[in-house]
Formats: sequence, C-alpha cells, structure tokens
Amino acid sequence: MKFKKAFIYFISFFSLAIMFSASYYLSYKNALKKFNENAVERNNELILSLEERRMLGSTEQLANNNDAETDSVDPDNTLESTGQNTGDLSVPVDTISEDTIMPTTQYKLETYDLVTGNMTEEILQIPSYLVGLNREEVIEYLHNYMEDLPWSEYEKGLYTFNLLAFSKDNIVLRKVYNSDLVEYKFYLKSQNGYIVVYYGDQKTVYEYTEVSVEDLTQFEQIQLEEGIFIKDLDALYSALENYSS
Repeated sequence: MKFKKAFIYFISFFSLAIMFSASYYLSYKNALKKFNENAVERNNELILSLEERRMLGSTEQLANNNDAETDSVDPDNTLESTGQNTGDLSVPVDTISEDTIMPTTQYKLETYDLVTGNMTEEILQIPSYLVGLNREEVIEYLHNYMEDLPWSEYEKGLYTFNLLAFSKDNIVLRKVYNSDLVEYKFYLKSQNGYIVVYYGDQKTVYEYTEVSVEDLTQFEQIQLEEGIFIKDLDALYSALENYSS
C-alpha cells in the first residue's frame, strides 16, 4: 500500500516536472524569437538613421568610399590654414566628398614647435565633438577654435590649427606653436571702479584686485580703461604696487 502511494507520488512529481520543463522550453523559444525579431528591427532602424544623417551610405557608396584615397596637402606651407594673421595659405584637399567622421576614424594629431623645430605625432581616440562632422564642418570648427583660444593654448603660442588630410577612415590635424609671439602674460583693465588682472588673452581673469582707480590720475584712469599689457609676474606686482601706493 505504501509502495503504491509512493509510486503515485513519483509519477505525479515526474509528470509535473515534464510539464514544467516543456512549458519553460516553449516560453524560452518564444522569448528568443521575439528578441531576435526586435534586434533585427532595431538594427534596421539604426542603419536607416545613419543613412539619413549621411554617416552611412548605401552598399554601393560604401564600396566606393573604401576605394577612395586619403586627401593630403604639402605639410610645409600649403595648408588648410585656420591660423591668425597668416594670409591665405589654403589649397583644396582634392575633391570635396560627403564623407563624415565616424567613431572608428583614425585620428592623428601633429604638433610642431616653431621655436625648437620639434615635431610630434600622436594617434588618438577620435574626439566625440568631431564625430559626424564633414570636411567643411571640421574646417569651421578649427577656425572657431582659433578665434576663441583657451588660455592654455594662448600661453603656449598656438599659431595655426590646420586640416592636413580628411576622409571617413583617416583625419590628420596639425597644431603649430610659436611661444615667441606671446610677449605679454597679463593685461590690466579697470572694471566697476577697480583694477582687474586678466591673462594675456584679455578674457581670462587672473585676479580681481581691491585696487581702486578713484585716486589715480586722469591719465592712469584713461590707460586702465583702454587696457595695459604687462610682460610678466614681476612687472605685474610692480604695477599693482604703484597703483595702490
């Protein structure tokens, strides 16, 4: 009797196990099927989005792009120049294409120091702010960068920032520095009745002083309204001491 009852329990448990396994397997297969369908749909949406943004061409366009050679120019003088006061040194980088920079684009940055004559080259991760830009947009970015230099670049004497080569597979930029051009480190100017010390770029504040211009001579006040360049830190301390005495 006990054996019969145990056998019934075993058969019931075994049947339930089979039913549970079959149900789990069918659910797994159904979920896997839906996942694959969704993955294909998301992949198609991504490809369509990239094509609309011109970051991915058709199969024929991709084949043509793979055969395109990297554009280049003479690295000495004939550059896509975006520097200041250098004249028109630009030349076409061959045929203008619709290529855009991809996350996989190889990025080489060349740095040339005019004072020492040293040239360095670095292969870097493509910056996120360049991804998706075409050739003209890269040139515009370089121009805007030179128009609004950060103090760190101004202090080192960044002279030009140029595009040397451009394609979806490869981009080469060059920075040229000339520290001899940085003659003044600081700049004094009156603001709201007090002297403010800027770095030599005339926009980055070094210090807000408590030196009032109220008691200065009219000539000194006019000078400070127009702005005064200061060569170095010693000259700065000397100037502030004179104005505050």
